[in-house]
Amino acid sequence: MCVRAPNILLVLTQWGILRGLSVKLNLLSGVKLEGHVLVVGPTGSGKTNTVKVILEGLVGRIPALVLDYHGEYACPRVYVPGRNLRFNMLASSSQPDLEFLVDLLSTVFQLTEPQWYILVKAARKLEPPYMLRRLVEAVEEEPTRDWREFEVKQAVLRRLSILNEGVLGAVLNGNEDPGFLFEDYTCVDLSAVPPKYRSLLALVLLRHLYDYFSARGESDRVRHVTVIEEAWSVLWPRAYWEAPSIGERLFLELRKFGELLVAVSQRVDDISSRVVRNCSVILMHMPTQQDLERVGCSADEAVLRRLRRGAALVVEPSCRVRVVKVRRARDTAGGCARKERNTYLYKGQKPLDVN
Repeated sequence: MCVRAPNILLVLTQWGILRGLSVKLNLLSGVKLEGHVLVVGPTGSGKTNTVKVILEGLVGRIPALVLDYHGEYACPRVYVPGRNLRFNMLASSSQPDLEFLVDLLSTVFQLTEPQWYILVKAARKLEPPYMLRRLVEAVEEEPTRDWREFEVKQAVLRRLSILNEGVLGAVLNGNEDPGFLFEDYTCVDLSAVPPKYRSLLALVLLRHLYDYFSARGESDRVRHVTVIEEAWSVLWPRAYWEAPSIGERLFLELRKFGELLVAVSQRVDDISSRVVRNCSVILMHMPTQQDLERVGCSADEAVLRRLRRGAALVVEPSCRVRVVKVRRARDTAGGCARKERNTYLYKGQKPLDVN
């Protein structure tokens, strides 16, 4: 292991299946992105800066989407739910896709088996064009045999009503397919959405991302990059004997279609072990020895004590390690300065009316 700087960020790489892209983290050194990436570190450790540097290295080469939970990124195109972002949640859906989205709603709202069954029955009766408000109407029209079924149906409607009104209602009941989000370098500012429902919107967008690129066929090269901030909210850890969650399934399957996902979280153990094992690069900021052991590696305690914000250890297969100092990200991203963000966002656009 060689150490070239006192400030260290840890990078763990494994063999990937994609023909990746090389991204410089400073003038001399960088990493090659050949598969999904995990960036972890405590608040203030510099992980967001590292992700911004990676994105700067990709601007103009491939399109990117940032699911921005806290409004920290400046992009050429910024979409804010309830203002200038509106799409059809069920666009391009078939009956199997509808059942997948029902499972998504069941996971987010923690529906019971009877509630899930009511929702599935209503979804199966829908006919194209599929829209969220029509799904709500189908649940309302679902017959009940006794007061127990009536209470179950009302419980489902209470949950779905959240998606049919306010900011979420304005976002999810549009007419357009959300494919426009995947064609350029864009940010979706999820800070406008109540924290409880940010993961729902993120999962819906990941599902449409999967549909968009799977329709274009498999690819052995990176065609698009998506950054998932607060990835623990969609890639939460589960027991080995449990089936993969919806977020895990999307994460594991997207790579074969040329999608590179960058998951960002505070700790390795906040993320599903399946996801960690399937990342080709892990960037760890200010890790402990326990953090390293969770990914099957170790480092000298003296090195770990020297960790500061803004540098990198590159750990390749067999835990070979090199040091990379990460430069500071520029104030602009793709030509859009942070101070100009609001001007660019609303220029020529009319904010959505939200009840």
